[in-house]
Amino acid sequence: MNTEFIKATHQIFSYQLKEGTKTSFRLCSGKKCFLPERLSFTSYTGKAGSRNAKFQIQGKYKKEEVGTYYSMNNRMVHTKIMVVNNYPLFVGWGEIDERFKVYDLLIIHSQNNCKESFQIHHFKGLARPEYLEAVCKYLQSFINNKSPNEGLL
Repeated sequence: MNTEFIKATHQIFSYQLKEGTKTSFRLCSGKKCFLPERLSFTSYTGKAGSRNAKFQIQGKYKKEEVGTYYSMNNRMVHTKIMVVNNYPLFVGWGEIDERFKVYDLLIIHSQNNCKESFQIHHFKGLARPEYLEAVCKYLQSFINNKSPNEGLL
């Protein structure tokens, strides 16, 4: 897959733990009016189809919020996060939303195991099994080429 195409679809959203909570996170950087400003990040013990999911992210747009996925699923954004076996740098990956034929890929990265913060790397239209390896390779290179404190949580 073309690296320039992957790069063109890449957006980064950073979330910080909301004070006094264990699983509620607030958007602290990234394009507003895209994902909900608040998300919950929790463990998941079930299966996502035939894949084992370890975590889940869910959030709901407030009525006054505007966002890319606002009109889907009663303003709810939800994805199960699966491990990327060959890329331990990432917490995992998920998709928004196959049921609505959107296929946007989310790759989660955190330097603190999502206890205090995490980043969502969003790739429009790339949540297909045949793209995951190329996107992970691109993202690993992208993260490794940043300076130690540049935009990473």
